[in-house]
Amino acid sequence: MSEQEKDRLASVQQYRETVAQLLRAERKTVRLPLSLAVGATLAQTVTSSVDVPGADNSAMDGYVLCAADVASALRGEAPAPFCVVPNTAETALRVQAPLSATIAAGDAPGKLAPFSAAAIMTGAPVPEGADIVVPVEDSLHGTFQPDAETVELTLPADVLGARGRFIRERGSDVASGAVIGEAGDLLTPARIAHLASCGVREVAVAERLRALVVSTGSEVVSPGAQRGAGMAFDANSAGLAAALSLAGADVVACERVPDSADALLELLETYTGMIDLVVTTGGVSRGAFEVVRHAATRPAVNLQMTRVAMQPGGPQGCGTLTLGGSRVPWVAFPGNPVSALISMEVFLRPALLGAADGQRLHVTARLNLEGEETSPEGKLQWRRGILADDGTVTLEGGPSSHLLAAMARANCLVEIPAETTLLRDGDAVRVRIVR
Repeated sequence: MSEQEKDRLASVQQYRETVAQLLRAERKTVRLPLSLAVGATLAQTVTSSVDVPGADNSAMDGYVLCAADVASALRGEAPAPFCVVPNTAETALRVQAPLSATIAAGDAPGKLAPFSAAAIMTGAPVPEGADIVVPVEDSLHGTFQPDAETVELTLPADVLGARGRFIRERGSDVASGAVIGEAGDLLTPARIAHLASCGVREVAVAERLRALVVSTGSEVVSPGAQRGAGMAFDANSAGLAAALSLAGADVVACERVPDSADALLELLETYTGMIDLVVTTGGVSRGAFEVVRHAATRPAVNLQMTRVAMQPGGPQGCGTLTLGGSRVPWVAFPGNPVSALISMEVFLRPALLGAADGQRLHVTARLNLEGEETSPEGKLQWRRGILADDGTVTLEGGPSSHLLAAMARANCLVEIPAETTLLRDGDAVRVRIVR
C-alpha cells in the first residue's frame, strides 16, 4: 500500500469515535426504575448515599463475644461462669460463657453484656462490645440449644489476633459516597442488584434507540423465497437485528430495497417519526450500483463516505437523514455479511453501549498455526478464531468477507495490527470475545 493510499484511510479508532459522536449528539436521557433497566446504559454517574453493610454484621450463624473477655479469662480475671475450659489442643481454646441474648437479622444493634456470649444469626448486627463470631458448628453441641443458659465454644488460641473473625464490617462492600455506577456502564443483573443494595430505585439511562435495518441490493432476497442464479438470501437483516438487540437497541423493522436511491429514500420516509437510527448494508463501495452512495447526494441526506484502514469492512458511511424535520443518525455498513457483522461489533456496538463496551472481554492468546499467515500492510485485519481453554487461538476460515460459516463457528475475533504482515505459530495476539 502506497503512503498516499494510507493517508486517505481513516484509522479504526478515528472512525469508531466518529460513529460514537454521531450517536451521542442525537441520544436522549430517560429515567427508568431498576426493574426495567436491564440492558440499558447508565447516562450519569451514580454514588451511594449509604454504607453497605449499614452496620457490622455476622457472616455466620453462631455466637458472638468479646476477644478481650477471653484474654481476661486466660489471666484468671474473668467472673464465673465465664471461663476457659482446659483443652489439650495447643492451637485452640475451649471457652464457656453465659448466654445473654439471641440476635436475629433485622434487629437493632444492641450492646453485649460483659463476659457473656450471644447467639447471632447470619446478617444480624454485631452488638457493641463484641468483636468475634464463633460458628455454631464450633460449639459443644454443633447446633443452637434453645433453652441453654451457657455455651461452650472452640476458639483459636490467638484470641486477640482473631478479632473481626466472621464479621462483615460496616461499609466493607460500599462506603457512603462511593461511585457505584459510571456513565456508560451496561446495567447487567449484577449491577442492578448492586445499585438496589445501595437503595437506588431508578436510574438515568441512555434512551434505547429504535433502529431500522435495511439490506440493499437487487440480488438480495428474503430467506425462504425463490432464489434464482446469482441471487443471495438476506443474512444481514437477521444478523444485525440480533446484534442491535444485544447492544440495547429496539429493532423496529428489517427491510430490503433494490439498487435504487429513490426506492431507498421512499422506504425511509415511511418510517418518519418511528425510528432513531438507520442501519443499512451494501451500496457503500465503488461499484456502478452503489445505492447508498447515490442516496448520499440527495438534499435530505448528510452522509459521509469513508474508507477505514481495516479488513474486512473497509468502506463505511455515517451521518444523518432528515425525516419530518428531525435528524436521524444513519450508519452504513458494507454488504458482505462478515463485513457487516464485524462493522457492527467494532463501530456501532461500542457507540450504543458507550463505556460498557469495555465489558467485551479482550484477552491475549497464543496463535496455533500449522504454517504462516499473512496480513495486509497498513490495515488492521480481523480474523475469525476459536479460543481454546489452554489459551491458544486457532484461525477459523480464511480472511474473505463472505465466509459467514466460519464466523458462525468462531467464538472470537483475532485483531492483527496494521503494522503486522506475517503471523507465525506461537505469536501473541489480541483477541476480542464475541459470544
